Amino acid sequence: MTPMIFWATSPAILIVVYFFFRDRFPEPPRIVFYTFALGVLSIIPISILNILLDFYGDSLNTSYFAKDFYFNFLRAAFHEELYKFLILIYFCSRHTEFNEPMDAIIYGIAVSLGYAAFENVGYVVGHANFNYTWKELAFIRVLPTLMHGVNGSIMGLLLSKILFDKRSDHTKLILALVIPVFFHGIYNQLIQYVTLVSILMLLIASIYVFILIRRMRASQEAKIIEAETKFLINHSIIFQSIFLTLILVIISVAFVVGMS
Repeated sequence: MTPMIFWATSPAILIVVYFFFRDRFPEPPRIVFYTFALGVLSIIPISILNILLDFYGDSLNTSYFAKDFYFNFLRAAFHEELYKFLILIYFCSRHTEFNEPMDAIIYGIAVSLGYAAFENVGYVVGHANFNYTWKELAFIRVLPTLMHGVNGSIMGLLLSKILFDKRSDHTKLILALVIPVFFHGIYNQLIQYVTLVSILMLLIASIYVFILIRRMRASQEAKIIEAETKFLINHSIIFQSIFLTLILVIISVAFVVGMS
């Protein structure tokens, strides 16, 4: 059991550690750990609500493609990214140590990969249900781990545009949830039906994130002190972002189901 858990969680942990040390002004390890742990604990509300989402999805009288679309976009993508979004805003951004744009990316990666690490354990321990050995499944799960990491960094980047720029358009807060949700959903759908396209999409997104981190690091090198002015986000804007994202996902699912 121990080797399974080690190999299931090590990719997520290694990615978090790598980006932690890429930060010129490293965050307090305890806060990064708490963020990672909250990503793990988000499985609790997700699992509870998934009982209802699964019941509704199983009752849909539609094609396999449309059912998969529902599960991938609403049950998985929106539901999982929502908790990461809330943890970033209501836990991470409230700390005084969260005081520059790079921090948003570090915490975004930490919360996303906390969830991914726990998810990977479930898959690897239950490998027999998927007709793979646990080693094969641990290797396969590297791809979704990367997907979660990419999503966390993009969510963090867009959130930082709101927190550290008082002139910023609040549209970026909507995009901070919309883009990860749809990237997650598209990845999940394509990996089932057009696997190579999904892997290529993930590869391109991963390269973009590495370029992004390098640019953020370069901007840090030009700074004398770490801290930047941080602005509060209005609660109503946060819930508008969640509501609009949910509506877009529901419309997309309804369209696909209706066409099937």
